[in-house]
Amino acid sequence: MATSAAAGVALAAPALIQAQSRSSAPIKLGVNLPTSGVFAQVGQNAIVGMKMYLDSVKSKAAGRPIELIIEDETVQVNVGVAKARKLLENDRVHALLGGVATPVIYATAPLIIKERTPYVITVGGGSEITRPGKRNKYTVRTSYNIWAQAYPFAKWLAQNKLKRAYIFCPDFAAGKEYAAAFRAGFTEGGGTITGESYAPLASPDFLPFVLKVAETKPESVFGFWAASAAVRFLKAADQVGLNRSAKLLLSGFATDYDTLPETGNASIGALSMHAWNLDLPNPENKAFVQGYTSQFNKPPSYLQLFGWDALRAVAAAAERVKGDVEDKEKFAAAFRGLVFASPRGRMAIDETTGDVVQDLYIRETVAGGRDLPKMNVIATLPKATDPMANQA
Repeated sequence: MATSAAAGVALAAPALIQAQSRSSAPIKLGVNLPTSGVFAQVGQNAIVGMKMYLDSVKSKAAGRPIELIIEDETVQVNVGVAKARKLLENDRVHALLGGVATPVIYATAPLIIKERTPYVITVGGGSEITRPGKRNKYTVRTSYNIWAQAYPFAKWLAQNKLKRAYIFCPDFAAGKEYAAAFRAGFTEGGGTITGESYAPLASPDFLPFVLKVAETKPESVFGFWAASAAVRFLKAADQVGLNRSAKLLLSGFATDYDTLPETGNASIGALSMHAWNLDLPNPENKAFVQGYTSQFNKPPSYLQLFGWDALRAVAAAAERVKGDVEDKEKFAAAFRGLVFASPRGRMAIDETTGDVVQDLYIRETVAGGRDLPKMNVIATLPKATDPMANQA
């Protein structure tokens, strides 16, 4: 019996030593976001949110330290893929976070599958990555899905507010997808699309494009604009009076606290859709807003929130596997079915699609007195999801 017990201890010792060694080693997270170029502020602000979350948990999850390894993917496909490969193959990260531009997300997926590493889409909304054609068991999303936002927003508008809309979006993959989702939802709700046009995302001046839109005398204009492109669009709309002659219908990214300091009152009266609003009354949001404001002396935007929630999901998945993130198959599976209280409200990751499930807030921009304009929530669409999530 003594010999048998001793043998059992001897067999258990290597596993115990391995577990102890693992507990002191960092969970390495690769962050592949643009920190330069047209979407520089997107990546930079999301990373601030990630670091805020890490500070709130003392940079630990499941008893292990967390290490961020950050790369600039520039929203260029060749650069984004090269940086992802470096993080996966050279740095051997336990999970990859990032993804802004849809083409970069789609091009990164084959590397994720090859390396069998969890991929948390932190900012981007391209819907195909969570549909059957491109869906894979390693990829989840904590940001938003274009179709889960634009389609229900458009349908609600047509049923409750407007009957005619013009689409003006940036000429790249996400802009085209937003246009398609809005068109489908608006016509399904009984509305009519009166015209469509597109402008190069990096165009330094949208005025010539906006003038052509204004010439059509639209009742309303839908556009997906974000970051510096949203600033250029709203300034042009204000210059020609489009924001006064027509109802602007916008993605929430155009009317948030990363753009309002530069656009001022240009978005007053606009209706927008978003996964979050600054004044949501839940305790998680109050703590998030207070924490950011006290540190930076200004309100946060959705970008810091997206970074925060991506890290929150990673930490929750790491807790589920008791810190054993080296087993990447098990770690990737642990993201599925997560449900937690976010500053944006109840947030979940769907078991089947890996997509985020969250409420959609429809907001109206109103004057803020001496301060910046503010967004009032006028409707909430609960648990908004992609209407074509399971269509091949």
